[in-house]
Amino acid sequence: MSPSATSSYTPLPSLRSQPRLVPSLECRSPPKPDPLSESQLAALDTLRTQIHSTESFSAKQKAWASDDTLVRYLKARKWNLAEAKLAVVESMQWRESYNPAKPDREGLWTETSAGKLYVSGFDMESRPLLYMKPRLENTAASPAQIRHVCFHLETAIALMPEGVQNLAILIDFSGSSMRTNPGVAVAREIINVLGSHYPERLGKAYIIHAPWFFFPFYKLISPFMDPVTKSKVNFVDMKKQKPRSLISTPSSSAAASEADAESVRSSKKASSSPSTGASGAGASDNINLLDMIPEDMLEQEFGGSSDYVYDQEAYWTAVEKVLAEAEKKLEKA
Repeated sequence: MSPSATSSYTPLPSLRSQPRLVPSLECRSPPKPDPLSESQLAALDTLRTQIHSTESFSAKQKAWASDDTLVRYLKARKWNLAEAKLAVVESMQWRESYNPAKPDREGLWTETSAGKLYVSGFDMESRPLLYMKPRLENTAASPAQIRHVCFHLETAIALMPEGVQNLAILIDFSGSSMRTNPGVAVAREIINVLGSHYPERLGKAYIIHAPWFFFPFYKLISPFMDPVTKSKVNFVDMKKQKPRSLISTPSSSAAASEADAESVRSSKKASSSPSTGASGAGASDNINLLDMIPEDMLEQEFGGSSDYVYDQEAYWTAVEKVLAEAEKKLEKA
């Protein structure tokens, strides 16, 4: 079915087809970031002045360049003011020409038809959850694949509650093959786009059912990944999954935070080892998904209770509304 035929389409008569776009009761506010030092505050103030005093930038562009955005770029460039400014300007120009937040239903209809990527749910720290299922790959490598990734990243960003700056990604390789696995060239381009225009946006990545051919692929692309980004990648062993460690209460947030910290320590240990093995087993596979993602936000096949079923038309209807609201908010800022 094409976009032009959607007027005759009847959505599934069930809430199962509606993506989970609101955090559940178990989701908590993320911990407040460490306060900036005097030198960092000075760098932020200088960068803000340089960007917002430039007459050639539109009001909308300046609204996008909020303090939170500028801090993310400064962090990504190790607080090098000149490099951060160049990166911000390049991203502003890229967004102006590329328009990644545009819900291009016509251009992305084929890419979104199979449900290989979609945003649904939030993790314990209220980070939007992006599901990726390579087995459902239905197109050859092309610029449309890059735009497809950006479309979902923009959706996740638009859904971030106050105080949330990044997202969580769950990549399920079950049923995938070398044919459906993204090519190295496409992966490098995606990493380049993420690093250049979405810095500091990855909170956590959970890789599930990683096949043997993923590890040589990962070895090829890992040199293009920032060390901090690599530390956020976790390999999950589904055979070791269990119910949540604690009932979700305000007092249990410390336990989940410790689980988060443990995942970082485990990832660093795994990345420093010679090999994670063909099965993907390593120090980082002790991650328990239900300690990281609320049960009602996690899909049933991964141990949760969410019965969400991807439906293209229902997803587009919901996401177009989300992106339209984000656009209006930016224009009013």
